[in-house]
Amino acid sequence: MKNLFLAAVAGMLSCLPSAYAYTLNSKDSTTNNPKSLDNFLDFQAGKGVLSFDLYGDFGYVVGPQRTHTYFDPIFGDTVTTFGRRDFTSFPLYANQFSVSYAFVQAQYEIENKLRFRLAFHTGHIVDALYLEETPSTRIIRELALYYHLNPKWALEIGVFPSYFGAEIVLNKENLHATRAYIADFTPDYEAGVRLHYKPNEFNTFTAMVLNGWQVIRETNTTKAFALSWSLNKPGKIVGNWNMYFGDEQPLSAPKSLFRHYQNIYYRVWLSERWLILPVLDVMVERRPDADIKGGWHKVVAPAFSLRYGINDHFGVAGRYEYIYDPKSLIPELRTGTPNGWQSNAVTLTWEFLPSELVTFRLEGKYGVNKDAVFRNGSNELVREDWYGIVSTSFYF
Repeated sequence: MKNLFLAAVAGMLSCLPSAYAYTLNSKDSTTNNPKSLDNFLDFQAGKGVLSFDLYGDFGYVVGPQRTHTYFDPIFGDTVTTFGRRDFTSFPLYANQFSVSYAFVQAQYEIENKLRFRLAFHTGHIVDALYLEETPSTRIIRELALYYHLNPKWALEIGVFPSYFGAEIVLNKENLHATRAYIADFTPDYEAGVRLHYKPNEFNTFTAMVLNGWQVIRETNTTKAFALSWSLNKPGKIVGNWNMYFGDEQPLSAPKSLFRHYQNIYYRVWLSERWLILPVLDVMVERRPDADIKGGWHKVVAPAFSLRYGINDHFGVAGRYEYIYDPKSLIPELRTGTPNGWQSNAVTLTWEFLPSELVTFRLEGKYGVNKDAVFRNGSNELVREDWYGIVSTSFYF
């Protein structure tokens, strides 16, 4: 009876419509996800194994934001809402309970031959980051086939999580309950083809041809290219060096907008209890209307996190982040102010891990921008941004 029930569940999931992009093993196999637990549900299916995973992230946020009337691109209309925050996908709302992110995933794998994943997601992060996708593709977390050409080479095609960015949408796998300001700009998902070369157990090199910068649906007539070097020595050093080359000008624009982006981040274990995470994001973009020689603008965004594991169940972490974007190249941080976005911010996190499956966090963040771009409780523009959050997340 149990096998019949599992087969029925698998059959129903296989009939779900295609839809989303971003998964654990694309990014966890290289850097961010330390998870090595058994799947929530798995059983033998032909020559391979069919397995299922669940993830959820829920929390309560405290902040200065109150009632606010504005044009909301998510709804495509002028709305009046309570607690809406700016310049972030999570926490997207303050002074209320909210679902940051949740997904369900099915995977079929024949070891050393192929792996197929189909995952669907929801939450405020999806509302914010998948705004420009079509309704039918917004719910896709991942729809990808990974095929082993031989022991060292593999080909991956479909919609999948991005290698870019030190912090992923699965906040449980980050060092903090929420992400840095820059995290919503770095691509969280991609659509295209990736060729992987793994010369040894520690290194993986990847070449990518993509539709563009965090897009499932093509937005112009050119493809983007990316390269990645992943170093994976759990307990010692785990990280990525990523490079992106692409034309990000909309289809209707007369001239190209070339973007080159580099993202470097490494988790380094100084000891069993001390962990550091240095991060550097650098981007240059050439615009026809640029007011500097050569038409080039730049973004520089360094960050640094430090975590101390008190014991197996408790830990504390801190993060410092800086962004220099005076020409407003980052769409998610576009302010319309004279100095663009130039900010410093600090985050402090306390966490409790009752098991490998569940994480509780208490966190606070304070940021300050060169211009007044944030809103206080009276909807006045101020330079300071702050919030507090209590969150719980699980993955099994």
